[in-house]
Amino acid sequence: MARRLDRRVQRTRKLLRDALLALILEEGYDAVSIQDITDKANLGRATFYLHFKDKDELLMDVVDQLMGEFLSQVPQFSQDQWRLEDLKGIEKLFDFAADHYDLYRILIIGSGGITASRQLHHIISEKIKTCIENEVAETGAQPVVPPDFIANHFAGSLLATIYWWLDADLPYSVEEMAVNFQNINRLERDALMGLDKLMDEQKTNSEKDKRKKRAKEKSSPKKDPKTTKPVEEESIVDTAEESVSEEMEQEVQE
Repeated sequence: MARRLDRRVQRTRKLLRDALLALILEEGYDAVSIQDITDKANLGRATFYLHFKDKDELLMDVVDQLMGEFLSQVPQFSQDQWRLEDLKGIEKLFDFAADHYDLYRILIIGSGGITASRQLHHIISEKIKTCIENEVAETGAQPVVPPDFIANHFAGSLLATIYWWLDADLPYSVEEMAVNFQNINRLERDALMGLDKLMDEQKTNSEKDKRKKRAKEKSSPKKDPKTTKPVEEESIVDTAEESVSEEMEQEVQE
């Protein structure tokens, strides 16, 4: 019985979500009323209020469903995406936005856009924050500002870029957008994560190790690979042997 009820709830919520989406595409979010939604879904107003307190809450549920659909295609906002190394992963972000082009265009206009944008921003920033925390644990990076600040900054940058791209009628391809986003954000990401300082320290330590190694090699006597005797000792022995040989030749001549 409980399972049947769960299915019924899921079906009702889906009808309401689909009705809202259809009406948004037809009329725009601000023009849609709860009565319009229930009429479109062929449900009563009382049924609507059993599931959502108002139209904005239903919209947030729609956004959650859209993000769930995206995350089912890309199981998680991966470390490589956050590090801006996975170009294909970045392309998927823009490809998903392009697939929902009409909806995004409508949502960014009017009060519905504010609600949807906040929800999207929160979901993306939480994913990025997790990636930042993982990177700090893995690499010992020392972010110059708190992780939640960085996460919110990059989530806002990503959404602003997507909105600009959609509002401009997709002037660049998905592939071009991914490359441009990667190039413009990579240096800033490394600086905010303190990775540029970390790399400088590693480079400095590496150079110090090389100098120490060279100094040690200079201070140590060179070895002959055949006899493993110090070269200086070899020279002394050779000189002594030459002297003895010369004295013997002189005695023979006399």
